[in-house]
Amino acid sequence: MHDFFVDRLVRPHDIDGLFRTAKSKAVQGGGSVHGILQEDVRGGNAVNLAHALAMLGNKVLLITHSDPQHRGMLTEAFEGLGAETRVKPLPPGLTVSLEGKVNVMLSDSRGAADFPPSLVTKSDWKALGRSKIVCSVNWSSNRHGTSLLRALRRKLGPGKNLFFNPSDVRDRFGEYRELMADLRKNHLVDWVSFNEFEAQTTANALGIRGTDPRRLCADIARSLGVRVDIHTEWAVHTSTGGAATSVRTEHVRPMRLTGAGDIWDAASITGFLKGMHDIERLRFANAAARLYVKSGSPLPPTLKQVRAAL
Repeated sequence: MHDFFVDRLVRPHDIDGLFRTAKSKAVQGGGSVHGILQEDVRGGNAVNLAHALAMLGNKVLLITHSDPQHRGMLTEAFEGLGAETRVKPLPPGLTVSLEGKVNVMLSDSRGAADFPPSLVTKSDWKALGRSKIVCSVNWSSNRHGTSLLRALRRKLGPGKNLFFNPSDVRDRFGEYRELMADLRKNHLVDWVSFNEFEAQTTANALGIRGTDPRRLCADIARSLGVRVDIHTEWAVHTSTGGAATSVRTEHVRPMRLTGAGDIWDAASITGFLKGMHDIERLRFANAAARLYVKSGSPLPPTLKQVRAAL
């Protein structure tokens, strides 16, 4: 759970050049900027994660939200896969993602911002109780994100493996610092995954100094008492509080960036469920993310494709 977004991917040759051209058009009274490649895809951290998990052969329950207009776009992705979708009546978020050497996302969260634990039914809780891992992602978009995490721990108990990816929290840093204190005190989650910017923000919230992702991985894991993964452009790291285990990433020319972190997380979780040791799991996740970012298709890779890439 929980978020579903409709993503408009915009691929200018140069993001800075696009901004300059748009400003010039605005000064001239408006007009069109032609020749900008664009594509509409289903998105949201939860939807991307669930789809990638299912494509890798896992049995998945996705608890999310949509309006009737976009429900088909959401559910068609899961047809023929080992996945069940439970859709709450809230509109999807909307995102314009400017993709270049980096991606800049302009988001209107809509229903993704209003997903309290009261939306989770008795039937949902029973299904979550049978799950091997429960994933709560994109806390940053959901103003009820902390209460949802508290409800998950309270309802599912201390033995349930809870995976958490907060997304970009820089706009809610004060609340996020309070959440980190809550996580540390009440063990709300067992496993956290970050990109390097999310890791640095988390370190700042915890009062941890430094910028080296490998060291931050171990320090954050030790501070929170959880498993921490950090994936960056150059290397990936994991730690449960001891020295971090690291694997270098292979540099490729990316065709797409939006959703790559979700693909990495899905493959990492798959490796964990299959009993892979950390180095094997990190390499498996890297291979899946690499296949995705250099693909011309927005589809995540299959288990067979990842194994072949390895």
